[in-house]
Amino acid sequence: MRSLPHRLARPLLALLVLSWSVPALADVRTEARRHFRRGMQLVAEGQVDEGIAELELAYETLPHPNVLYNIGRAYAEADRYEEALEYFERYLASDPPDREEVQGFVEAIEARLAAQQPEPVATETPEVAAPTAGATVDFSSEEIAAIEESATQIEALAEATQSDALRERAARLRALAQSLRERTAAMASQGADPATPTEATGPSTPTNTDETHEGLRPDAAGEIALGDERTEVFEEEVVSASRFAESPLDAPNSTTIITQQDIRLSGLTNVSELIRRVAGVEVMQLTPGQIDVGIRGLNQRHANKVLFLVDGRSIRLDFLATPFPSYIPWNVEDIERIEVIRGPAAALYGADAFSGIVNIILKRPGQGESYITGRGGSYQTVRGVASVSARTDAFGLRVSGGYERTLNHADVVGRERVDTSVYEDYDDPAVGLERIFFSAEGRIDLGEGYVARLGTAVSARGRGTIHGVSRQRQIGAEDVTLAQSHVTLTTPFGLGLRTYWTRFSTTVDLWDQPPAVLPTTGHLDRSDVVDTELSYNRRFHLGVDHNFAVGVGHRFKQVEWDWLELPKITENHFFGYLQDALQLTSTLRATLSFRIDRHPLLDGLQFSPRGSLVWRFLEGQALRLTAGTAFRSPSFVESYLQFANRVSLRGVTAYGSGNRNLNPERIFSAEVGYANQATDYFALEVNAYYNLVFDQIVLSSIDTFRLQDFGPNGPTARDGDPLAGYQPDLRAYPLGQLQFNNEPTNFQQFGGELGARVFPIDGLDLYANYAIHRTEAVDEAQLRANDPIRAQDDRTSTHKVNAGVQFRSSIGLDLNVDFHWVSPQVWTIQVTDPVQGVGFARFDLDSYVLLNARIGQRLMNDRLELGLIGTNLTFQRNRQHPLGQPITTRLMGEVTFRF
Repeated sequence: MRSLPHRLARPLLALLVLSWSVPALADVRTEARRHFRRGMQLVAEGQVDEGIAELELAYETLPHPNVLYNIGRAYAEADRYEEALEYFERYLASDPPDREEVQGFVEAIEARLAAQQPEPVATETPEVAAPTAGATVDFSSEEIAAIEESATQIEALAEATQSDALRERAARLRALAQSLRERTAAMASQGADPATPTEATGPSTPTNTDETHEGLRPDAAGEIALGDERTEVFEEEVVSASRFAESPLDAPNSTTIITQQDIRLSGLTNVSELIRRVAGVEVMQLTPGQIDVGIRGLNQRHANKVLFLVDGRSIRLDFLATPFPSYIPWNVEDIERIEVIRGPAAALYGADAFSGIVNIILKRPGQGESYITGRGGSYQTVRGVASVSARTDAFGLRVSGGYERTLNHADVVGRERVDTSVYEDYDDPAVGLERIFFSAEGRIDLGEGYVARLGTAVSARGRGTIHGVSRQRQIGAEDVTLAQSHVTLTTPFGLGLRTYWTRFSTTVDLWDQPPAVLPTTGHLDRSDVVDTELSYNRRFHLGVDHNFAVGVGHRFKQVEWDWLELPKITENHFFGYLQDALQLTSTLRATLSFRIDRHPLLDGLQFSPRGSLVWRFLEGQALRLTAGTAFRSPSFVESYLQFANRVSLRGVTAYGSGNRNLNPERIFSAEVGYANQATDYFALEVNAYYNLVFDQIVLSSIDTFRLQDFGPNGPTARDGDPLAGYQPDLRAYPLGQLQFNNEPTNFQQFGGELGARVFPIDGLDLYANYAIHRTEAVDEAQLRANDPIRAQDDRTSTHKVNAGVQFRSSIGLDLNVDFHWVSPQVWTIQVTDPVQGVGFARFDLDSYVLLNARIGQRLMNDRLELGLIGTNLTFQRNRQHPLGQPITTRLMGEVTFRF
């Protein structure tokens, strides 16, 4: 019998050939930008109808309010005021920041239309169809023929793009031409010169100019003074690198954007999996409930070097210093884009933005369509989500929620085993991830530039398999709750206030439970983090243009967890930052950032500077030089842990202990980069970096207790150490303790990234990137002499390749394929040691290939969408971590209805 891969190959190939044989559309943003630029060029050349057709096609491809503004402006400049009025009113419906100015345009146009209404004239001649309001001259036969030719061209464009909006525009132009021909014929029959203005047209300038909006009165020629064109449309922007909107070419760090189209076409619903395509990013799935992310090396279980944000708000769980992206309580369909910043960002975001940040930017409340989505597939995968959006002039609201469930990739503890069992409180050991989630967010326009934004989100009744640290392997997590509520106020003069509260709680235990085992259940009753930040941003000119930002804030942390040495632990953190982006010349920008942090367990203030120089030496191309430092503060586990580990014998244990005297981890980074976005047909980036890493925090200090450390009444020779003695609550003697300490060895990292995204023809979007990375000790010989096992650690793949293709067809057929390959890795991981209790051993991890794909069909004007998603389509059960579950192949079907 043929294998499953062979049975699937033919239908997949046939579908690919079918997809290639139909008309297609390129990346939506790029395609919309092409049509927009072409339309603006045609309008500037005087071909108004052809230009507006291109602009409407740009808007249909990817709606943007500024396109409506430009269409309205083009019509107004052509004295076609009724059509201009329609588009300006549609623009105002989007609640733009320049509402007052554009409202003035509308009032001026309405005044012009009122003044142009013809006065009734008594006459005995037969009535002739009145001219269209706003017309001041009749049209010659050549002009009418030009309108018909424009209609023919737009009809051809409509057929090529299957655009109903363009078909309607062509029909309106043809009807207009016919009406003008009839009118011209009627006037000719009365002996009038159709090319000469008639009295019936009325005056060409309004008689009530004093009532027009200030600054919009007709000029000496009778024209309405309109605002400038809005040409910065469909251009990519990032906000994470500098905390203000800027082009990726100007950003002080390497930046990659995962677009809304990338998210939809991939079919992936986990944020960590979505960013696997980014050069230099390491994504490691251990279980369905834990997918860790590293940037430029230093990846580990419960990765703690990358800061995850949602709309700039941290979702880091400070008790463990990891974000748990699988439990974030927002629908992936509500994400507008994901910005991935590679390189230290502590100068703006403080502790824990060590090697990079991932900023998940949600759609603005009220933006986008409402929808309902259902998914089901192999391994009992079920996912159902829904969202409702509504908006008025001053208020926007989005309410979303859903449920998801999937099974583990493998049974770590076989059900037939009699020597051990699974964590008894975990109802169904086959479940790898299950939860319900809900979010609601509103945006209120308070008037005069004041805006409030508030919301709440919660992932509740969660359970799943995760991993522990050190010797701990798979863990079962029950009653997982992750919630965040926030309030933000922005003002027209640059002052902003933001506060948000994040709570996490769960109950965990080791997955395998041998008979009479040492009890290890951990109750994390609550982890509360409250952030408050006051910021000020202002642009001004002082010698050169400045974009200045300053902010201060406080972060309150409190944890109640019985794996820590105290029942309740509280910390207060304070910070302040400032940044100035200076436009030194038209092509040279310098960005200087500086931040100070106050941590209660660290001596003195922590300083994080960063400097960047960007040279736009050619149009659409930039060279970047960046240097900076960052630090990662110790987590609650690293500072306060007191956990009794299991060992081979029931009557003994080995403690895992925190350390309140840790230094923060530090990194110095220097990077040079080149970016090319000079055309709409490709984008290119090249980066090279060098890092120095100091004081890594590892659970590596092994302190073995000796028999003389135990006295008849408890500890004697250990200076009162409460752990060096019989533990009656555990009914066990400790063999020793394993403590967190700073790594004495400093490490250096070398690496580079090469990436390209290509749009060769409409309908084809290709990307590919390659990353090379090496981490080695500054004094490699000394590390090998002191710790030969740990010197072998090479946990970051030297080589990584990502590639993919996106295909969008005008008949609604979509195809997306993503390919990932990583080279072998070597991990040194803590294991049970019969003498010391804990030791290190080497684990090799083979290279692996991951292939994901999605085929979709859009119907009913994109309101209905069907999709088939496949992950790990190489059908190889590879591990992405030596202790992780072998990843299975999964096939899923999905239906989405938008309304």
